[in-house]
Amino acid sequence: MRMKWRSAWISTLWGRLALLIAVLVLLWVGASSLWSDVARPLLIKHTMPEAWRQLHGEVPPLIAEREIRLRKANINGVPIAIPSNYLALVGIEYKDQSIWAPRKPETPRPDERTSEDPANAFTLSVRWPDLQPRSRETERSYWSKDDPDGDVWLLIGLVADSNPEAIDRHLGLTRMLRGRIKMIEGRLHTRKLPPRNSTEMWGGTEKVRIHYEMHGTDPETGLKWAEPVGPGTERFHAWNQTLHWQGSLDGQVIDMIECYNGRMPNPESRPVCRHRFDLAEWGATIAVTYPRELLPQWQAVKSGVLGLILGFKAGPSDSMKESH
Repeated sequence: MRMKWRSAWISTLWGRLALLIAVLVLLWVGASSLWSDVARPLLIKHTMPEAWRQLHGEVPPLIAEREIRLRKANINGVPIAIPSNYLALVGIEYKDQSIWAPRKPETPRPDERTSEDPANAFTLSVRWPDLQPRSRETERSYWSKDDPDGDVWLLIGLVADSNPEAIDRHLGLTRMLRGRIKMIEGRLHTRKLPPRNSTEMWGGTEKVRIHYEMHGTDPETGLKWAEPVGPGTERFHAWNQTLHWQGSLDGQVIDMIECYNGRMPNPESRPVCRHRFDLAEWGATIAVTYPRELLPQWQAVKSGVLGLILGFKAGPSDSMKESH
């Protein structure tokens, strides 16, 4: 009798356990279906930042699937209208809204801005050499930009000068170039020395200085250039950059280009250059970042970027659209 009771109890226990497992499986299937088909797409669409999706290896919704709107502002009084899919990073930085602070309720939304709203800066991203923005056709190309054999994309930043009337005579790039050269000449680098004899496990150290060596004009680019010389320059450092410029250190520098130098930490990564020049008509400075392999084409890049940016100047048709 006791054996039958125990057997029935065990059967009931296993039955309950099996039932519990079946219910859990059904709940898991239902929850997975609900998450995949309903909740997850809604979260991605409405709440999840693009950077979070990229961090987890997901390609965010295509830029082309978002509505493309004209973003309007003015740079030192010059009205501009830029299609939203050209903008990158923070897009347009308006003077009444810090990019580091949340938008106040009384501050207009980007869609509500007009050419009356002054801006400090804006950032663009376009493919080279066709200068196309992100779209359904270029999305795959955009995500290949960091690959060694991927397409080249330009990151373009424009910053309004605080004294636009003097931008063509205040020698800002000349001062910046001189400052780079002077800064590195004041840098001390600690170099490890080999052991002096077989009884020493470690050698000593010594402080050595680094300096820029001038090389005159590079026949490949037509630019004057200089490179850091000294210990540590064979490896990548934020300060270890070659300098290339058009103009004179004793007069006015028209173009200034800084390029990463030395062995990159990741051999697959592309060393880049940052090319600065002024847009006097707008009282602004432009900085274009591109792979170092594009340096010999710096004039074509500059010409293309200038044409692109000047094309964003708002005309009468944009003002008419704005008033409706």
